[in-house]
Amino acid sequence: MTGSVAIADTIEDLTPEWFTGALREGGTIAEGGSVTSAESEFIGTGQLGSVVLSKLAYEGAPDAPPSLVVKLPSRDETARQMGVALRVYEAEVRFYEEISPMVEVAVPAMHWGGIEPETGRFTLVLDDLSRTAAVGDAIAGGTVEQLELAMRFLAELQTPLWDSSELRRHEWLSDLARTEMLFGAVPGALEPFAERFGSLIEPEHLKLARELAPKAAGVVTKLWGHPFVISHGDYRVDNMMFGTAPGSAPLAVIDWQGTRMGLPALDIAYCLAASMSTEDRRTHERDLIRSYHKALPASATADFSLDDCWESYRVGSLYPFLALLPASLTLEQTERGDQMLAGLIGNAADLVADTGVSDLLA
Repeated sequence: MTGSVAIADTIEDLTPEWFTGALREGGTIAEGGSVTSAESEFIGTGQLGSVVLSKLAYEGAPDAPPSLVVKLPSRDETARQMGVALRVYEAEVRFYEEISPMVEVAVPAMHWGGIEPETGRFTLVLDDLSRTAAVGDAIAGGTVEQLELAMRFLAELQTPLWDSSELRRHEWLSDLARTEMLFGAVPGALEPFAERFGSLIEPEHLKLARELAPKAAGVVTKLWGHPFVISHGDYRVDNMMFGTAPGSAPLAVIDWQGTRMGLPALDIAYCLAASMSTEDRRTHERDLIRSYHKALPASATADFSLDDCWESYRVGSLYPFLALLPASLTLEQTERGDQMLAGLIGNAADLVADTGVSDLLA
């Protein structure tokens, strides 16, 4: 969408004049309208990016949104370099520009976006959904009802481009090298991970990490195959907004930096590992997978049985566990944050152990 408006590099760039240009170019306000004030502050704890909430006042734009969310690259240089290498900034901008119009799921509307893939400079201006929805509770985890919505959302996301040649037309999406790079980073991350988290996770979980890390680079080439679909890549309740106002979508999903071409049940595995306790996941996973499979159209399930779905889930279970090992090292180290992350990694390790997928990497 980038035209005459420059990409904003810092929160200081988000001036009323900048918003006026961006929102005019994006069609949110008419040529005669303008932003008269912009109060912006950092919110959230983005892993590879920064998230800003901007409260706006206008002249000549009576229906313009009073607040917007702006996404920028991470302020940490190491995290920013990883974001460029993994193409996560490009993936999120391209998702809103190219994929969102083709799938009928609720996501924040994009008001303006710009990207320089080679440098990592990007800006995304999105709807502020907090006015009509509440984010999922990462600490309490998702309820069964919320996860039922999440399963149906996945089926709706994947259906329009299910194993389609259209996926491969978008090189940033279909390039499996992005995911191979993520798995390939696991061996080098093992010892720093063990040093930081070894005392916070169960010994058997660290043992599993040591067992699988040398084999991680071969996961995609050895185990991944058709059908391929759109994957969110970070599908958990704290990236989900549940509607609280009349007329709002029951579920909208945010944070599409991890968008990639993946296995149908990749996001299911990530979601259940990241959004439920191990005990709850063991109790409900079969029913939730059936809900997802039932929501797929007959054109998809004709060649993708419930057993195939379970096998996709089984292979997909490697993703939340192994991907979290290097990813965990990019986060700011705090006692509470590390304890939460250790719990998530423990749940993901239990999922890998329960599915027995390690045998496939022998």
